[in-house]
Amino acid sequence: MPDARVISHAARGWRLAAGLVVVTVAVAAEQVWQAERRSAALRDEVAGLSSRLADRRELIAHQRREMAQVASAVDHLARTTGALGERGAEARRLAHMEESRAETRALVNVAASLDGGMSLVSEDAGRALEQLAWLDGQAAAASDSLAVLTVLMKDRGEEVSRGVPTLWPVRGLVTSPFGARTSPYGEGREMHPGIDISASYGSPVTAAGNGAVIFAGRDPGYGGVVIVAHGGQLDTLYGHLSALYVREGQSVRRGQAIGAVGATGRATGAHLHYEVRVNGAPVDPRRYLAK
Repeated sequence: MPDARVISHAARGWRLAAGLVVVTVAVAAEQVWQAERRSAALRDEVAGLSSRLADRRELIAHQRREMAQVASAVDHLARTTGALGERGAEARRLAHMEESRAETRALVNVAASLDGGMSLVSEDAGRALEQLAWLDGQAAAASDSLAVLTVLMKDRGEEVSRGVPTLWPVRGLVTSPFGARTSPYGEGREMHPGIDISASYGSPVTAAGNGAVIFAGRDPGYGGVVIVAHGGQLDTLYGHLSALYVREGQSVRRGQAIGAVGATGRATGAHLHYEVRVNGAPVDPRRYLAK
């Protein structure tokens, strides 16, 4: 029969082996569990990163769409500003103004990609900013041209307004208005092409506006007469003058004496016959005369 000590020693060996097996299995199980936890965490992290990446891609796509809209708007503004610059340059030439010396850079074409490529939005933004800087220069040049032209047009407007015959050539009562009237010579109804202003014989007659004398002399009906051209096919006529102070071709200023009240020609007494003609046709002078 086997020795009891041998059997006892063998039993302890089996128990030790079983314990090692149990420990080994427990360690392996712990490692598997930890690995599963890490794997689950990694899957969650990957899912989070994927979600953030999708959001980022959507944001980039949105930014690219916005940049495309900005590029389109800037391109439209560039065309408008370019046309404005050309008109400003033409206006400068017509006004004999000095051309702008500012350097004009070439226009940069902005192209915002929508194909999902890897180009950065900031590059498109940089191009847009460069183009906007060019537009700012063009707008500044156009603004400079318009500012000078405004002054020129203001001066021209004041010059033209001084030429419009709004000043009464002599002060007095209107004894015969413009239009149909009974002839003072008993010849029935007639068309009176001006107004008759009563005034003392020899009173100075002044130009109603700036202009140039296109006739100064005698006429069978008007007697001593002066005709002044004010531009724009607008003329004034001063008739029955007793004296002429200007000559043909002379420039006259608003309020300048051009003759004296008289009764020359077909006149029944001392007065001024005053006409305003547009394209050679008489119109009512009261349309122009200041109240």
